[in-house]
Amino acid sequence: MCSTQAFAAAPIVVACGPGQHAIVRDAFVRGETVTRVECVSSGAYRSSTYRTQEVPRYRVARPHRSWGKTALIIGGGAGTGAGIGGIIRGKKGALIGAALGGGAASLYEGAHRR
Repeated sequence: MCSTQAFAAAPIVVACGPGQHAIVRDAFVRGETVTRVECVSSGAYRSSTYRTQEVPRYRVARPHRSWGKTALIIGGGAGTGAGIGGIIRGKKGALIGAALGGGAASLYEGAHRR
């Protein structure tokens, strides 16, 4: 059953058989709006689903150093400097060696983190 827009403005009564339901579709035929009504069985009609296409995204994985590893490297440099300074000059040498070792390790880490 097809109708023009004038007919679609009035109420439409559709009697479908058992196990069927009415489907109403609007379309354009030769520039005119046409309403189409069909009786179909329950399994015949399936609604359209639209999905956007997923676009793969690529990301370059940059190697990074964790804060824990940085702390171990700086602490290791300070400990080594303190050990060497303590052997050479005692307690005061250990303090100076720890400061120099920690500072050198910080500079090393700063250069490698970039």
